[in-house]
Amino acid sequence: MINKQKQPNKMASTKSTVAITLTALAAGAALGMLFAPKSGKDTRKDISRKSKDLSKKLSGLVKEGSDMLSQLKGDAEDLADNATGKARDVKDRAKDVVSEAANAARSTVSGKN
Repeated sequence: MINKQKQPNKMASTKSTVAITLTALAAGAALGMLFAPKSGKDTRKDISRKSKDLSKKLSGLVKEGSDMLSQLKGDAEDLADNATGKARDVKDRAKDVVSEAANAARSTVSGKN
């Protein structure tokens, strides 16, 4: 029996890494703005601009993730179709072998009578 080890879920790991990175970026940006020697109006503009930038980056990551999921789905469907076809071929071949064996047995029995 083959020893199968559980492989870590790469998608969950990537998702976790992205979430941690985005959280760290947001926290760093917020702290930087709070301690920056700027007026409230300038700070609010910076927060707004950085929020928009972060939103665009997040949208890009979501789109990229969605594209990856679509590709994985297509690959999985192709693999499933391929496996189904191979299983059908094996089943048909097994039927042929059984039929040939049955015919050989019948002709052997008929020849002995």
